[in-house]
Amino acid sequence: MSYLFNRIGVMLLACLCVLLAELSIAAQTPSTPQQSPPPLNEWGDNFDGEKVDESKWEPFTFEGGGGGKIEVKDGQLRLRGTGGSRAVVRSRQSFSGERFIVEATIARVGVAMPRPGENSGLPGNAILTVLFDGSGRNRIEWLLTSEGIFEAWVMIDGRGERLDNHKLGTKTPNPTLSIARKGDEYFFALNGQVGLQKTIKNLPRSFHVMLYGFGSSENNWDSVRVVTVK
Repeated sequence: MSYLFNRIGVMLLACLCVLLAELSIAAQTPSTPQQSPPPLNEWGDNFDGEKVDESKWEPFTFEGGGGGKIEVKDGQLRLRGTGGSRAVVRSRQSFSGERFIVEATIARVGVAMPRPGENSGLPGNAILTVLFDGSGRNRIEWLLTSEGIFEAWVMIDGRGERLDNHKLGTKTPNPTLSIARKGDEYFFALNGQVGLQKTIKNLPRSFHVMLYGFGSSENNWDSVRVVTVK
C-alpha cells in the first residue's frame, strides 16, 4: 500500500481553487475588482469545553446498537462505539447548500478492541460523514483507518459504493479531512489537497455532519467546521 497521497491534475486543481476561494477557506485565489466574495455561513466546534456541547451535537445511532463512549477531554471529542455498532454524534443543526466544505481534524485513531478469542484488534477508523437523511441510508463518508489508509464511500438508498482506488494513505499526524461539494461534484481532501473527485447526482441540499468510528475503535477529534454559501 502506497502512503503517497495522490496528486491532482491542473483542471481539478483549478476547479478546487475556485471552490475554496468561494468558501474562503484552505486556499485563496485572486479575484477581479468586479467580483465580491459570496456571503457565507460558518459553523464549528473546537471541543474546548468540559463536556459535549449539547446545543451543537446529539447522539445518533444507525445500523447497529447504541452505547459506547462520547466525551470531551483535553480539548478533544473522544468517541468509542461497541462492537458491530455505529454509535455517533450528529450535528443538531441542519445545513443546506449545493456549495459547501465540511472539515474535521483528527487527533487520534486507535485500533479496535480485541473480540473474545482474538489476540489483537482489527484496524480502527475515524469517519467524517455528510448525512442527507435521518436514517443513514443516504450519506457520503471520508474515512481514515488506524493504519493510515483512506476510504471514500457513498450510500444511496442503503446501497454502499467505495469511491477510491484503494491507494490513498498518509502518515501525517493530526490530519484534517475535508469533503467539499460544488453542485454534483464532490471533492475529498487531506490538509487542503484533493485526492479524489467524484460526480454524484441528485443528492439533497440539506445535510447534517456526523463523526464516528465503526465498532470498538477509539476516534478522537480536535475540531470540526462547516462552511456553506448563502
